[in-house]
Amino acid sequence: MRKIIVLGCLIGASFFVGCNQTTEAEKKAENEGQPKELEMYEESELALLMREMYEDNLVLKTQIENGEIPESFPEDFYNIHTAIASKGMISDTAAFNVYAEQYLVNMKKITEASDKKQAKIAYNEMVMTCASCHQIYCQGPLPKIRKMKIKIDE
Repeated sequence: MRKIIVLGCLIGASFFVGCNQTTEAEKKAENEGQPKELEMYEESELALLMREMYEDNLVLKTQIENGEIPESFPEDFYNIHTAIASKGMISDTAAFNVYAEQYLVNMKKITEASDKKQAKIAYNEMVMTCASCHQIYCQGPLPKIRKMKIKIDE
């Protein structure tokens, strides 16, 4: 009887040990799904500039909605042509520069508007330029950009 109990314990123990061991293939499969080293995302100059533009343009939107026509816009916005983009984000710099230049033209139109309605129209044109560019290069911010539009009362 004692031999049967010992034999049963040995079989049970070997079963648990055998089921608990992982094969080399299983270990490799587990490790393939995990990155070797975490890489911290660092925003590019262009991404940081565009975040600044977004925040400043929300302030601009409020001013225009309150009937104020801004006299200028931040000089930093001119860096849109020279700010370094995220790697692989902008493959056609010529097309990007056309959008960037149109953005600056629209910003100037806002400051040159003769009345509130013209300022709203120019602001919305600026927003649409941003949306058009982001439709091609980086769709992530599109929902936020589209919400920037100003309702124009007739």
